[in-house]
Formats: sequence, C-alpha cells, structure tokens
Amino acid sequence: MMNFLKLAFRRLFRKGEHSLTRIVSLTAGLAFGILLLSEVLYYFSYDSFYPDADRIYLVHENFNMDKSSNEMESYPRVSGAVAPGLKAEVPGIEAATRLNPLGDHMIYTDDFNSYDAKVSLADEHLFDVLPVPMISGNPEEILKSPMTCMVSQEIADNMGGNVMGKVIGIKAYPDKKLTIAGVFETLPENTNYEYDVLISMVSTDQFTWDGTENWMGNDRYYACVKLSPGATPSDLAPAVRAMQVKHQDIEKLEEENQGVVLEYSFKPIKQIKVDNVKDMILILATIALSVLFVSLMNYILLTMGTLIARAKSSAIHKTCGADTKNLQRMILSETVVVFAISIVGALLLIWGLKPLAEAQWGHDLTSVLNPYVIAPLVVLILFLVFVTSYFPGRFFSRIPVATAFRSYQQKKSKWKLVLLSFQFVGATFILTVLVFVTLQYNNMKNADHGYTAEGVYYVSTEGMDGNKIGMVLNELRAMPDIEMVGLGDDDPVSGASGNNVLSQDGKRELFNVADFYEVDSNYLSILGIHVDEGEGFSSNQAVPNDVVISKRGAELLKLNNGWTDGVVGKQIALTQHESTTIRGVFPDFVIQSISNPDMRPSVFFYQPEEMFEELKIEDPSERFNIMIKASNGVQEGIMDRIRTVVNLGFPHEDTVVKSLETEQLNAYQGQKGFRNAMIIGNAIILLVTIIGLLGYTFNESTRRRKELAIRRISGATLSDILKSFISDLEYVAVPAVVLGLLGAWLTLDKWMQNFAFKMDLHWAIFAVCSLFILLMIAVIATINYTRTANRNPVDALRQE
Repeated sequence: MMNFLKLAFRRLFRKGEHSLTRIVSLTAGLAFGILLLSEVLYYFSYDSFYPDADRIYLVHENFNMDKSSNEMESYPRVSGAVAPGLKAEVPGIEAATRLNPLGDHMIYTDDFNSYDAKVSLADEHLFDVLPVPMISGNPEEILKSPMTCMVSQEIADNMGGNVMGKVIGIKAYPDKKLTIAGVFETLPENTNYEYDVLISMVSTDQFTWDGTENWMGNDRYYACVKLSPGATPSDLAPAVRAMQVKHQDIEKLEEENQGVVLEYSFKPIKQIKVDNVKDMILILATIALSVLFVSLMNYILLTMGTLIARAKSSAIHKTCGADTKNLQRMILSETVVVFAISIVGALLLIWGLKPLAEAQWGHDLTSVLNPYVIAPLVVLILFLVFVTSYFPGRFFSRIPVATAFRSYQQKKSKWKLVLLSFQFVGATFILTVLVFVTLQYNNMKNADHGYTAEGVYYVSTEGMDGNKIGMVLNELRAMPDIEMVGLGDDDPVSGASGNNVLSQDGKRELFNVADFYEVDSNYLSILGIHVDEGEGFSSNQAVPNDVVISKRGAELLKLNNGWTDGVVGKQIALTQHESTTIRGVFPDFVIQSISNPDMRPSVFFYQPEEMFEELKIEDPSERFNIMIKASNGVQEGIMDRIRTVVNLGFPHEDTVVKSLETEQLNAYQGQKGFRNAMIIGNAIILLVTIIGLLGYTFNESTRRRKELAIRRISGATLSDILKSFISDLEYVAVPAVVLGLLGAWLTLDKWMQNFAFKMDLHWAIFAVCSLFILLMIAVIATINYTRTANRNPVDALRQE
C-alpha cells in the first residue's frame, strides 16, 4: 500500500489531474461539514463526562395550567424538599441532590480584584450525584457549613492559586462574606449545569428566600437523582405517588381542582440538551450533509473526468499484469492522499474561523475534542473515502484494454449529469433556505416590538450604595444630553418572572402574568409604552401598588370575571402582591424576543422613586434598573458619560451600562449566527457547483468536439449549437431544482415552527431562487460552450 501512496503523491500535480481544483472544493466542503456536524455531535456529549451518567436523571414537575386541556406542561425545577424526599422515601434512588443557581455575578476579594463567575447554592450531596474531582477540601463538609464555598480551579488560578481560607464578596450582596474552603476542577463546557462558585445550601436565607423545606411553591431548585443499578423511572412511580400523598396532600388538591395537579417525571441528564435543541440538530445536520454530499459528488465528477484521460495508463497497467484490485487500490491511494491534504486544509480553515465559530456556538472549539464527537467524525470520513474511491476505481479498472489504446472516449455522459444534478439540488436547497432565513432574521430585528429601544440605556443597581442613588439620579438628570431618567425592576428583553391573577373570591388562580414588578412614574414614558385606557403612573396621582395591565390581560379578566364595563378602576389580587387597583391598560408588547416571545399578559406596579431608594438602603442586595433616555441623535460617547456619573455610586467603580437597542439585537444572535452559517454554506455549495459545471461543460465540449465541428461546417449557427447543448443540461437541472425547492420547503417549515411570529413561505421567493440557479447554469454553460464552438472546426477534425 505504501508504494501505491508514493505513486499517488507523484501524480498529484501532474497536468490534467485537476488536483488543485478537487482539493479546494473538497477542503471547503469538509471544513463546513465538519464544523456543523461537530456541533451536532457536541450536543449529544452533554454531561456524558459524569461517572454513571446513564443512571443520572433530572426531576421535572408536570402540571396542567389550562384546565380546558389534558396536556401537561413540564418544568425542569421543583420545590426545595422534593430531592431529599425522593432519596428518603423512594426505593431505587441511590442519591439525590439540589442546585439553586443564583446566576452570573461579579465576585470580589479583599484586595478589590474582581472576577466574573457563575454562582450556585448546592447541598452536601451534590458530588454524590454529579461528582467533580476535587483539588482541595472536603465537598460534603464545605456544603454543610454556613457561608462557606468552593471555587473552580480556573477561578482559583485567576486569584493567584492559593485561595484556601480567602474571603470573597458578591457584588449583588455587598453585606455578605464567604470563606473559600475548597477548590474543584473546572467543569467542561458541555454541561447543562455550569458553576464557578458553589455556596452551601444552608446559606440560602442569606441570599434569597429559603424554600429548602417547601414541598410546594418556590419551584427554583434543580433536583438530580442517581438511580440504583437496574432501576428505571417507571419503577419509581408508585413510591413517588405515595410521597406526594404523604407530604403534599395531593389527593385533596386533585379533588378540589377536578384533575391532575402535579406529577413528577425523570429525564436522562444526557438527553436534556438534545431535547432542547432537537430542531436545530435536524437543520444543522441536514445542511452539513448537503454540503458534504455536493462536495463529494463534485469530487467524483472531476475524478471520473480525469480517469477518462488516463485510459491508456489503465491498459498499460493491465498488460503489465495488474488486476482489478490493483487498479482499485491505486485509485484508493490517490483518494486517501487528496483527502488527507483536504482534511489538513479543512482543519486549518476551521482554526482560522475559530473566533467566528466560537462566537456563534458560545463555547471554545477545543471542547468538541471528546470521543462523542471525534469517533463518529472519523467513521464518517473513512466512509467518505471508501465511497469516493470505490466508484471511480471500479470505473477505472473496467476500461477495455483494446479501446484504451485507440484514444478511449466515454460514449455516454448520463452518469455525469446524474452527479451534476445532485449539486444542483444542493445549491437550490441551501440558496432558498438562506434567502428565507435572512428575510426572517431581518423581519424579526426590524419589527415593531411595541416599545422604544433606540436611545434607551440602563444600569443595574446591583452592588450600588443605596445612600448615593439620589445623588446619581440628580447628576444624570443634569446632563444636557439626557432626556429622562426612571427606575424599574426589569426590562423587556430580559423578561419577567411570573405571578398568578386570582379570582375575585381569592380561591382560584385564573391565569399567569409576566410580572415586571415595580416601576416609577417615568419608566413607561422612557420605553414609549402608552396607556390607551385609563391613566398611567404619575407622581401626584398614582398610589403605591397601583397596577397597569396589558390588553391581553384585560381581555382575560373580562372573560373570567364577566366584566362588561372594562377593567379600569377594578380591584384585582395577584400572588406575591396585595389587592390592587387597575389604573390603566396598555398595548401588548414583545417580551424577550420575537424568536422566543413570552406570550403571557404583562403587568407593572407603581412605586415612587423615594421608595426605591429607601428599600435599597434597608437591604443592600435589593436590585433594580436605572433607566435612561438619551436625547434624539445623541449616541457617540453617551455610554461612557453615563458610566462616569453612575460610578459615583459604586464602591469599586465597576458600572455596567447596557443599551436596550443592543440587547434587543443580541436577542437574535442565534438567528444571525444561523444566517451567517447559511451564507458560508451557500458560498461553498455555489463554488463547488460552478467548479463541477465548468468541469462538466469542458469535458463535454472536448468529448463532442467532432460533433461541434461537423455542425459548424454544416451551417449550424452558434445559437443552434448552444440550444442543443444547454437543453441537455436544463432537462436535468429543472427536476433537480424542483427537488431542491421541495427539500428547502420541508426544512423551512420545520424551522419556522420555532417562531411565534413567522413570515409566509411565499411561492414567489421559491420561484426567484430557482430562476437564479437555472440562469447561473445557463450562463456558465453558454460561456464554456461558446469558447469551444468558436474554434476552427478544421483543427477539431484534424485532432480526431
């Protein structure tokens, strides 16, 4: 085999081999295909690094919010007492643990250095279920001790290495101090549960409301269980039901609500990520395989074209004693050499695109270097090498010796058209998908979201000195390029938590709302949200806890309560709120993003500016946003000027100023990245298709040069000749384009299901895309055939 490889390498750049063309097209296709497929396989590797990962499950609670339907909704968090209860009362559960994520935070050391970290509360059984190697410390003891924590090795290294016994603070909780008692290995990126700092669960009441003993409500805990060997989730059901009867009085609740209230299910931890992105997996895999398929068809087409020119060498090898297997090994060795060079080129191209790829995927590319990704890719590449060498090798070994020495020419070209048609299918498919993806992305980011984002900036008061908020607000209002300043708990892009609207007798929960909690009198004006019915909040008329509700919520109130005279002035009650008066109704707006909208009705409660300041002084961990509306046309340098002013209220001068317009655009990063990936894929497929089309038309004009010459001598015009040749192409191209359009429609129909607001799959766009591909084919064929048809026919006949 080594001799064959040496011969293959020598032939690589001989004239007529088209090696460079084959390598370029194969490199581009492999780079894009490997990049997309590695991401697809990466999703399947999530949490596979845990020992006994096949026995680890996440507990979901399933409930029925819509009493008119039997469909159960599933939620991946549960109440605090559920995990310990499962371990204590359900046979078949070997271990159980709880995680209560606090989110992304800035942590500080005593020397005032700051570090970004994902912080979570965890109980002492965490490493019994989700074990991570420890560098130092006893995790069970640490997670049982109040106000102690352990940090990842990455955080420890950033702090200088020796962190045991160090005291750290969290920006959002300036009056709380934690002692580092352990260091664990940094988690891989392919995990559903990321954390850099783990705080003992017994410290919960220092950071948030303590619901660790709750059997119902405060459903914010991730509960993970490890099943005993041989146990299955279905085996646990009777004991889980008995636990609910004992601790939740579930039978009484079901009787009162006339149906199922709450059930628990167990989902494999390795399957969670796959279930969350299953549609994206299907689409990425389809696009990757399409690009690979088109590249391989082009490679086979070009290779078969070169083998025709090597017919005599096939005959010589046979007369010297070479058998069919020898000739097939020769082609296999040439394919291996070309693939090896192309794979190296593909890897270098991927490395060059590393920053773009990492920005799109949201993780380091090196994290895909795990067996779940590498092994399938190696198998796929070996399969591709076999396929792309087998068919050309079989063709090469079957060229008759006698005809080879008489200037062998392939008499039929249908097999070439079949290979070319696959490329037309791929080009049509990916171009059409690209056009719709681009239009959908542009429609979403440019759509009216129901509020004003341009010129709106906001700063979280997390870690801010409450005694300085009034001074900061006055300084901001004194800036000449600031139009308005207000306060509010949340912003539309980040979304809102939920609370339930109660019936008038307080016994039933009618519907859930996106609760934006408290805002001052300027908040709605800054966002351009106008109250259509009733009145908004004004400092001289509104009463603290007054509420305004969205139109969708108002309609539900009228429907449920039988109100026919509107909702303004009516009293309503919500969970976590006292009874309140509806002051007005505003139009519904987009919460979060159009690609992932929160469709619940929304509410805002009034709270005067002074109360915001008082609550912040009383509780330094209280957090809300300072909302800032800049004057029209003012953008350059405005964020820096805002930061300078707001830094006056932060002890560490670490203000983070955000633009609502930028955050709104960032909410569509997934769609933008998908569009960019489609642009690259489209460019690669079009390049490969053009190369294949050029190769086909060149070979065809060479094969039929005698026919061309006779036609010209017989008086045929250039247009007659072009019509004859191009019609052969178009007979294949039209069905291929139709097939590509059908594949694009099926893919787009699936993709569009991810959006609540979607554009129509209009036939005219499909028609334009198909026309573009057909015209491209006709133009390239015309240019190539015209060059051959204009040659002197006598020269062509002399060569024959």
